[in-house]
Amino acid sequence: MKLNKLTSALVVFATIGVMTLPISTAYAAPDAAKIAERKAKKSQAVGEKVGKAIVKAYELYGQEKISEAIAVLSDVEPSAAFDKAYMYSFLGKLYIEKDSAKAMRYLMDAVKLDVLSFTDQSGLLRNIADLSLNDKKYQQALDYYQKWMDFTGETHPDVYMRIANCYYEMKQYNKVISPADSAIAGYKVPKKEPFLMKLGAFYETKQIKKAIGVLETVVVIFPEDRQWWVQLGQFYQLDEQYDKALAAIELAYKQGFLKSENEIKMLANLYNNNSVPYRAAALLEKHLKSGLLKKDRNTLASIASSYNSAREFDKAATYFGEVAKLENDGEFYRRQGTALLMAGKESAAVPALQKALDNGVKDKGRVHIALMEAYFYQAKLKDAYRHNQLARDNGQTKAANSWAGYIRERAEKKGISL
Repeated sequence: MKLNKLTSALVVFATIGVMTLPISTAYAAPDAAKIAERKAKKSQAVGEKVGKAIVKAYELYGQEKISEAIAVLSDVEPSAAFDKAYMYSFLGKLYIEKDSAKAMRYLMDAVKLDVLSFTDQSGLLRNIADLSLNDKKYQQALDYYQKWMDFTGETHPDVYMRIANCYYEMKQYNKVISPADSAIAGYKVPKKEPFLMKLGAFYETKQIKKAIGVLETVVVIFPEDRQWWVQLGQFYQLDEQYDKALAAIELAYKQGFLKSENEIKMLANLYNNNSVPYRAAALLEKHLKSGLLKKDRNTLASIASSYNSAREFDKAATYFGEVAKLENDGEFYRRQGTALLMAGKESAAVPALQKALDNGVKDKGRVHIALMEAYFYQAKLKDAYRHNQLARDNGQTKAANSWAGYIRERAEKKGISL
């Protein structure tokens, strides 16, 4: 499932608008009076010298001449706090793509002066937090997201997602859940990312039942998303709820969500684990014929074994035989012969069992016992007795002795000399 990579696609660094939500006391304790005071603060204007430099820098920036814009501002040494803060803010934004460390220093210097307008100051706090997250400075990012919420009295589900992301990257998984839940509550249109974050946190802390709870929720919210159904089945398996795992994966299959060879094999394994081997075999056979599954030893053996467990011995024999021919494998010739014997096809079983001996099967005694039975039920008692003796010579003494008297008795009644 690769859950240790869950957060790689979750970080979004674009600027976003804000919305007022109930503020979580875990992340913000804003002072309403201070916020009102900041918002009511009159706007200031930069001095003439700094203003000219900024106008020129904006022109160069508009022409995508970033280095030249930086050079123009770097030649200016403002003395007024507001002029410094405004220029540092502009320089920080210019440096974002060129040198993130310098960008961070300028933005932080601008914020420390605390003289910019409410909108500009809050924007800087968000920028610093996002840049810190981008630079993997997770604790610093958390600090500035907190400062942004304290400063503005606002929250946003994207901010909660980034807070959750920070905690996840810091491996503080127990702290991921609360901001992820706040993000879920804040989005007007549900998004997958906070659920994915919760799932990862529960998985990392081995809280499998809680992870299942997340997945049971998301398959209802995002029923068209195949990944959730597959993961739900996998987590049910981790929790040894095999009946529910089968229900989830089977439903995913019926909706056309199982696309890969491994997913089809997973469903087949679940059928077998839930004592429905015929469905396992039929499923694998269907997708072998469609070309999704490779015609190799593992697939053919799985189909054969499942049909064998379902007592479909004729079909099992066919697939055991395919594996045997594919690899000249004596053991699979033995299994083919045994399946044919179980299917009541004694005459067809004999050549398969003989090939088992010819291809170096390890347990020759078992093969001779099977050949003995095949010949016995064809009333070929001399051949049956011969293999009975060979079975004894190859370690199957008990089984051979139990049959020997029976074969001799049958031969005596028919007047056959052994």
